[in-house]
Amino acid sequence: MEGDGIWDEQYYRWLNEVWEWNQYEDTKKHVFLICHSFQMACDHFQLGRIAPRRSMSFGTFPVHQTDTGVVDPIFEGLPIPFWAADFRRWQFIEPNPQRFQEIGAEILALEKIRPHVPLERAIMAVRFSSEIIGTQFHPEADAEGMLVHFQEEERKFNIIEEHGEAKFKRMIRDLSDPEKIAKQMLPSYPTF
Repeated sequence: MEGDGIWDEQYYRWLNEVWEWNQYEDTKKHVFLICHSFQMACDHFQLGRIAPRRSMSFGTFPVHQTDTGVVDPIFEGLPIPFWAADFRRWQFIEPNPQRFQEIGAEILALEKIRPHVPLERAIMAVRFSSEIIGTQFHPEADAEGMLVHFQEEERKFNIIEEHGEAKFKRMIRDLSDPEKIAKQMLPSYPTF
């Protein structure tokens, strides 16, 4: 979360300006935060803790909507759970319910259920306000493009080297399945 004191401060200033604008102006500004910008916003609004993962999340995984997320228009038309592309070394955990209530934010989704792992599930999506939403996963992921990208020889070798052949094969299988990643691409989301 540490920046150089320039870009990060500009980002937080911009986020505050959008937040303030939306509080008082009739014409709203909409923001969609993805991955790192999502983590930074969660930290900035003091909604919980951004912590390193025990190991990198790399690949395609189910994302589970909360009761609030099931009825949120951003996830309209998606299965429960839906599949998402997730590539992260950090995660948003330990939400602060009081702070969520103060700003009117809501948790929309959590990471995959892992009953055999005694760790808190990361928060995967938050509606900060009517106009600002963020996801930890990558809804912009294009399954076809990712298939081409990850099967390039050097990239394939590096993935197998770092994450193992089984994980690589599972990711390729999931990207090839039209019932998984293809269903969560941004063009199917409602527009504001």
